[in-house]
Amino acid sequence: MTDSDSDIIASKPIGEGLDGFRRLFRSTCVSLGISEFQDAPTQVGHFVEATGTNDLVLDLLLALQNLPAARFLRSRNGHKSILRDLFDLGSQADSGDFDVKSVIPLLERVIGGVSDLEIWNTVFTLVAPPKATTPPTVFNRAILDTPLKSTSGSQHGKEQIHKKLDERILQEVNGCVYNDTKGFYEKYFEGKSWSSTAEQIIRDANLQTIDGRWTDYPNPPSQSAFLEWFWRFQSAFLSRGHSMYYTSYKRSLNGSDCGRQPDLFVAPSGTTKCGGRYNWVDVRVIGELKESVSKNYPDEFAKFCGHAREVFTSQPMRLFLHGFVIRGSIMELWVIDRSGPYSCEKFDLHKNPDRFIKVIIGYTMMSDEELGLNTYIKEDKHDKYIMFKAEGKTKEEKLCLEDEPIALQYAIVCRGTTCYRAKRLGAENWEFVVKFSWRSDKRRAEGELLRLAKERGVWGVARLFGYQDLDSIANLRQRLQFGKPRWFPSATSRSISQTQSRTKSIGSKKSRSRSAGLGIGGVTLESSSSGQKQKRHGEVAELHQTKRSRSGSSRRRADIMSQVTAEQGGGAEGANKYSVEEPKVTSLMPPRDANDESFDNRIFCCLVVSPPGRAIHEFKSVLEFLEVCRDVIKGHRSLYQDGRILHRDVSVNNVIITNAENEEDPRGMLIDLDLAKELGSGPSGARHRTGTMEFMAIEVLKGKAHTYRHDLESFFYVFLWVIIRYGQETDNNLPTKSRLQGWYTGTYDEIARNKTGDMDKKAFKDIVAEFPLQFEGVKHLAEELRYVLFPIQDEALFTGTYGEPKWINSIYDSMVNAFDSAIETYQQ
Repeated sequence: MTDSDSDIIASKPIGEGLDGFRRLFRSTCVSLGISEFQDAPTQVGHFVEATGTNDLVLDLLLALQNLPAARFLRSRNGHKSILRDLFDLGSQADSGDFDVKSVIPLLERVIGGVSDLEIWNTVFTLVAPPKATTPPTVFNRAILDTPLKSTSGSQHGKEQIHKKLDERILQEVNGCVYNDTKGFYEKYFEGKSWSSTAEQIIRDANLQTIDGRWTDYPNPPSQSAFLEWFWRFQSAFLSRGHSMYYTSYKRSLNGSDCGRQPDLFVAPSGTTKCGGRYNWVDVRVIGELKESVSKNYPDEFAKFCGHAREVFTSQPMRLFLHGFVIRGSIMELWVIDRSGPYSCEKFDLHKNPDRFIKVIIGYTMMSDEELGLNTYIKEDKHDKYIMFKAEGKTKEEKLCLEDEPIALQYAIVCRGTTCYRAKRLGAENWEFVVKFSWRSDKRRAEGELLRLAKERGVWGVARLFGYQDLDSIANLRQRLQFGKPRWFPSATSRSISQTQSRTKSIGSKKSRSRSAGLGIGGVTLESSSSGQKQKRHGEVAELHQTKRSRSGSSRRRADIMSQVTAEQGGGAEGANKYSVEEPKVTSLMPPRDANDESFDNRIFCCLVVSPPGRAIHEFKSVLEFLEVCRDVIKGHRSLYQDGRILHRDVSVNNVIITNAENEEDPRGMLIDLDLAKELGSGPSGARHRTGTMEFMAIEVLKGKAHTYRHDLESFFYVFLWVIIRYGQETDNNLPTKSRLQGWYTGTYDEIARNKTGDMDKKAFKDIVAEFPLQFEGVKHLAEELRYVLFPIQDEALFTGTYGEPKWINSIYDSMVNAFDSAIETYQQ
């Protein structure tokens, strides 16, 4: 004991701090018929053996943690204070693998009423560094997991620089692009209600060709010459449709931070500018004009897809989007949906001017359904709404939606998650979140997983109101024949190991609550996969009841883990099998077989859950934020250990703040089980899965299969991200030179290296240095969490996953305890 320690103990006496525990100890002894315990060490040992539980030990450790001196006495184990040592000891005691008798000397002194100095000396002895032991077993086998693929979702706001974004877009659509789709023209432009009108216009236009050239078509077809000719043609012949063609004259369209503008676009007739600009929300069809065939097709195509990305972002409920590219006299027609772009066979305008005119007319006369616009959300004079049948109900009811979505995604080939808050007709407050998304037809519906979680008593996840399927890519692509998908070597060489489906929280008035990223589900349609064929208050006595309940839950979880391990062979092998993956390969996305001509079928579905909540970055105080984070970890633990479900997509968009009505209700909730897996279920068969790059665990970025610890690591990144990005009172952007920018820029190996470097003890100080002033008191908590998740093993930062049940429980306990301690500080 140093002089400094003695001074701290003298200045911060225990006083009555352990009296509550002493009363609890005596009353428990009396109930067990044990007497004369105060002066007899053997009686204390008898008491420990008679109870057969660690609960009393946990209560003692909790009482010691609450003593003021615990926060100031320096640890002998390299931690900031002995408080951390007591946390670790509590985790061991709660794990079931703990020698209770080792605490007897401390119990004797606490019950015997010895001096403060002697009690703390005994505490130091108890928490002294253990002798070297065999390290815990790690999940270290190659495991089969659904492959991961990149999209353009991470770039948003001011970060949408064209060069970086276009590279991500090309990676996103890579392997999902189909050229020369047979049946394309027949499906979209023949046998329509407007076909006879188009044919009459063609006759009226009296097209003339001489020597195989259309005489009216500009030569050479520069953009200015083409537009001059095209406006004359539109004025003369294209006045009968619902829409007309516009150009932005090199001014970017409103509704995006990316600063893009298509050369031509179709919008409703009478569309007007706002502030001198048109808006992406009005765009119905996109068009690009090139004087000749480009020498750099990938860059040109990425730009075209960038325009499609803007449409899907501004109109997230679209089923698909039409587009066209004219290169000289060669025209190529496109449709883009959530499984990727596909085109018709190119044709020459000079050789087939009738087809060109029919296409141009068709785009202006197509119905909303033919254009791929949303037809599922209805509107009347008063409300935007859907008709929905809840679980167990026989009749549909009207659910009124908020005008703007509370969350949507910045990508094309993705789930396209779009969420609205909703309420029943006549209700005053928002009751639900209605979520639309496109899941893989191979995936289990989220509604089924939520139902399963409820049956298994999971705490802290969304409550299911109902779910249903609406459509599918296979249905939208009926009567089309696809060839082999196109791969862009430049995109493949820098391919990232995960689809990035960044969910955006829509800006709004500060008074409006915003939720983000709720998952969606539904049952699979009959089609082929290819489509072609708690707070802590009061005395220790009150804590004892709460702790006993939680300890029981922990023992139940430990029993489940032990049972699974025993049934599957025990040891690391059995613990390994407790994850959702089976042994085979890594999760880096491999190119599909060159002869694979199938596309990824997705199911468009609607899920309704409660509560609506607020996005995690809309916290009202630091204390609320900490309570939310703690309860999310507890909820993840319950989902994993009680529900036997691994989330696999923890991000800032999938955590909400709830308005807890009761003390036992969660203040924070983990949402979106779109990518979740029931343990032991094996791969879904989907070609890839989505996630959020800046929150991806280091090992997942490297292609390792997903484990519970990776989810916890992802949540740690969410914790840091929210503090640094949203903790500022005036700006919701990352600091200009924030280290967090390295978490979503560069190749995936580069991102993994950036995160590994940032989690180093010295480098991490630069991360916490970015904390805003109001989070100054949370820096120590951040350090604690980093230590729990990234210990040093073999003289290096450990990023792997321990497999034994006791270590799984230990990491959860340590994180929850660290948050509890920080919460207690802010409550005081």
